[in-house]
Amino acid sequence: MLKIWRNRCALFGGFVGLASGILLTVCATLATSRAVSPDQIHETLKLVADWQLDHMATSPTATDPSAKSSTTGWVQASFYIGLARWAAQSDDPRYFEAVRKLGEQNRWRLGPRLDHADDHAIGQVYAAAFDRYGEGQIIAPMLADFDRIIDSKPDVPLVFDEAGLCQKRWCWCDALFMAPASWMAVSRITGDSRYRDYADAEYWAAKDYLFDDEEHLFFRDSRYFNERGPDGEKIFWGRGNGWVFAGLINILRELPHDYPRRARYEDLFKTMANKIVTRQRSDGFWATSLMRPPETGAAESSSTALFTYGFASGVNLGLLDHKRFAPAALRGWMALAGAVDRDGRVGRVQGIGDRPGPVHLSESEPYASGALLLAGTATKLMLDAQSNR
Repeated sequence: MLKIWRNRCALFGGFVGLASGILLTVCATLATSRAVSPDQIHETLKLVADWQLDHMATSPTATDPSAKSSTTGWVQASFYIGLARWAAQSDDPRYFEAVRKLGEQNRWRLGPRLDHADDHAIGQVYAAAFDRYGEGQIIAPMLADFDRIIDSKPDVPLVFDEAGLCQKRWCWCDALFMAPASWMAVSRITGDSRYRDYADAEYWAAKDYLFDDEEHLFFRDSRYFNERGPDGEKIFWGRGNGWVFAGLINILRELPHDYPRRARYEDLFKTMANKIVTRQRSDGFWATSLMRPPETGAAESSSTALFTYGFASGVNLGLLDHKRFAPAALRGWMALAGAVDRDGRVGRVQGIGDRPGPVHLSESEPYASGALLLAGTATKLMLDAQSNR
């Protein structure tokens, strides 16, 4: 089939009209596909996974005294979420062994802050470990913590406050990657809908508060509702929206197909996708500030990986149009591959923050490695499916 399309591309390359627009889209996809092979992606993912596992203790956040640097914090959890997805695709037992080692080191506990979404992200790693090993002890501590939260049901305002009171709920957009999929996974595993119902209610409360209906993007938190950038633009943080976009895919993987409210998540995902694809730079990256002119914003790897993961996964799940979104996913992957050095270190990463910020070519963080593993596994699956058409 690919050979047939390549012949058509050569034959009709100069044809003008509506049909040519469709054909040229296919041809562009094929040209990009030839530059990226599943084997090349496999090698890049192996390189990144191995490098990050070897350098976790020396990452920039390793000496940070806050919870985010711990083995239950979101920085490491974000890497291991990507590693678990890669482990399932790579068939190399070393990667699931690394996941199990981390869980046993943590005694399968979530982070120390009971209500904080960042300390729930590691639950997605434990859910993947349970799917692999099927041992009840893996999810028992998570169940106990989630039961405590359901019993207390935090009911604080979503207005962001410096004291962090609102963070007992999902009052910042990053939280929509960190926590909901862990809760949804627990319902899938146990068959108990209480966890899914709690997460669903909290998710849509956060969405209704933080989502901009005009731009179809999320404010990071309420502090940015009225803040504007240097050109008068609204401030929508690249990685923050990347967390939401990738988080929707992780939620959809956990929801039953007959779940009555599943369509709401799918519709939000498609709405965001149609906006995000228009903000991609010509070099394949996305910028740290999504509403600035793409070519003037700082190209950044972690947001690019999260958006690439979303596009490729959306195509794989049949939610996004292949002709429009597969080329964007492939451009994103090629940009990411170019940011990986020959040892496997992912560069061009914005450091920990809550808004658009500077990016340095040499900067790297575990969460970017994890996001790249997600992006690569989804892109490889997309290419494998494309080659079988």
